[in-house]
Amino acid sequence: MKIFIWGMGLIGASLAQALRAKGHEIRGAVRSAQSRDLLLAQGFTAITTDENEALAMLKDCDMLALGLNVGDCYRILDTVLADQALYNRLIVFDMCSTKAELLRYVEANYRTARFIGTHPMAGKEKQGPAAAEASLFENSVVFLTPPQEHNANDLKTVETLWQSTGARTCTIDAAQHDEVMAYVSHGLHLAACVIAELSDKVAAAHLPVSAAAGSYRDMTRVATSSGEMWQGITNSNRENIADWLVSYAERLKSLANEVRAGNADIAGLFSEAQRIRNEIMRT
Repeated sequence: MKIFIWGMGLIGASLAQALRAKGHEIRGAVRSAQSRDLLLAQGFTAITTDENEALAMLKDCDMLALGLNVGDCYRILDTVLADQALYNRLIVFDMCSTKAELLRYVEANYRTARFIGTHPMAGKEKQGPAAAEASLFENSVVFLTPPQEHNANDLKTVETLWQSTGARTCTIDAAQHDEVMAYVSHGLHLAACVIAELSDKVAAAHLPVSAAAGSYRDMTRVATSSGEMWQGITNSNRENIADWLVSYAERLKSLANEVRAGNADIAGLFSEAQRIRNEIMRT
């Protein structure tokens, strides 16, 4: 197939590499000349920074993948789907971390468009096409969130495409997806930032060596991600994330009171946490 990827950062460029290896023809659009030049150096030949050129390159494509922050998807959808020929021709899927808000927009404005929501559960702290790798999606999960009205063949095409990258797919309701993500991803990124913020108290001690080891590194790793990207994710899933943060704060307050009183069941806490973690991780 001819597949156009609009937005070729880490996820978009990794998908491009994986699909090129399967024989698909890849074209794409990026914001900066630097990203374009990096992708050209990786062997891609049809990469543009010009929106009009991107629309021209889309004319005979089969699929459009949106590798954009969720807030940037709306304008590109409006621009592309204003062309009736593209509206009818293209299978479109996004790769955003939130799904419900975008699906509501599509259902309200492009009810008969060939749109499928997707969310690949893969990534790194490093961003951009320089960090991309074709193996990024191997053994990862990709959630599929089709609109209520969708073409079953289009859903199957998108599912098969993701499976060809080595990913496992799971079809899920968009609202359920966003609630789950608040608990296993979105809230955790904000918690990691708060943990890093709180450690400023000891950073100010100016020790001659770092006091941090594995636990600090692992718990704050995702705090080095893109704040711009996470601004958009948080805004588009704010109710679920806020609910998680409130629950987290209440649990921490309760635990703090128990610790202060000397009656915290820490062994029981670790045991229950390990049980739930194993269930979530399927270990």
